[in-house]
Amino acid sequence: MTSVLEFAESTRARLWLFGCVVPRAVASSVAASKRSEESGIPAWNLGVREFGETATDELFIAISALYREVPHFDAVQASVEACAAAAPELSALGVAGAHRPPPPLATLGLRRRKVGRLRFEHLEFESRPDLPPSLMDAGYGKVEVAHARVLRHEGEPRPWVVWVHGAEQGRLDDLFAFRAGHLHHDLGLNVAMPVLPQHGPRRDLGRSWPGFDLLGNIATMMRAVSDVRAVVGWIHEQDPVSVAVVGMSLGGPVAALVSGLDDRVDGVVAIVPMLDAHATIAHHTAKTGGRGKKLAALLRSEPVKAVGTVVDPTALEPYAAQDRRLVVAALGDRMTSVRAAQRLHGSWGGQVHWHAGGHIGHLISGDVKAALDEFLAPEAT
Repeated sequence: MTSVLEFAESTRARLWLFGCVVPRAVASSVAASKRSEESGIPAWNLGVREFGETATDELFIAISALYREVPHFDAVQASVEACAAAAPELSALGVAGAHRPPPPLATLGLRRRKVGRLRFEHLEFESRPDLPPSLMDAGYGKVEVAHARVLRHEGEPRPWVVWVHGAEQGRLDDLFAFRAGHLHHDLGLNVAMPVLPQHGPRRDLGRSWPGFDLLGNIATMMRAVSDVRAVVGWIHEQDPVSVAVVGMSLGGPVAALVSGLDDRVDGVVAIVPMLDAHATIAHHTAKTGGRGKKLAALLRSEPVKAVGTVVDPTALEPYAAQDRRLVVAALGDRMTSVRAAQRLHGSWGGQVHWHAGGHIGHLISGDVKAALDEFLAPEAT
């Protein structure tokens, strides 16, 4: 009976989020316009566009909460216990010790494809991460088929950009959302767009990432880092002029970790980064009633924090020079947090671009596009 009541309460709370989209957007937008200088985050001049981008974030959160499956408490508690068992090993290894270099990329297929007028190559390769024993023993290290979409010029070597997408992406439309054609044809770059695990053609309908398999979230992040490093290695076989790794949202910490583990990366960009997936899930889950608050407490527990230290990008210094590091932060970000971007910039130094808008809105922002173009290909802008 208790579980039925909790489910009903959770459903009501999730539906209630829809009714609060506008009030929450108003409150957060006004708060963002009144930030103090001491916060280190600029205040914005509140207008219709700024409010609209914040409201878009809130609407997306409400929609996601409605269709996201909320697991039973016991299942998440068991996942916390798995984290507690793995924590001593992972904590002792640290970030650099836990992330072992991947083997050379083993190509399974390379096919020419076309979407509209955009031509690209579809690369399939083995995802074979060398995970720590506790994660391998739990079954997280199985060989998978990984994918990347590639646009490259013939002839002399070019700069490369490796673009890592965010959560709920990894589809063909990423080529247009992230302006692959513009980067390739207008800026003269070679482009590789790897697909994250559990996204796009790699999606397993029985699993999600990030989700409530908490130890699995850590293992999957490590697999993603390994896959991107394998792509970087494949690129370096082609004598590139330079390699920059760009990551958006969930891809932000992937790009950041790769930049601190692989000295072949000489430029890195983190766009509205989701630095701590468990903290982000907990923040939004806590809004869905008493059941959600109990689950959020588990996600914030010490064992979960302990295993999370091996995917903390602020523990590493990027190999890229200071002027080749860029963080893009959204002042009205309601999906992750502008403070996460601030924390990463505080760790890195380098450049920061403050977008006066929301998490999703940066995709159509002219100022963000201009900042990225200037960073990736200054001689072409």
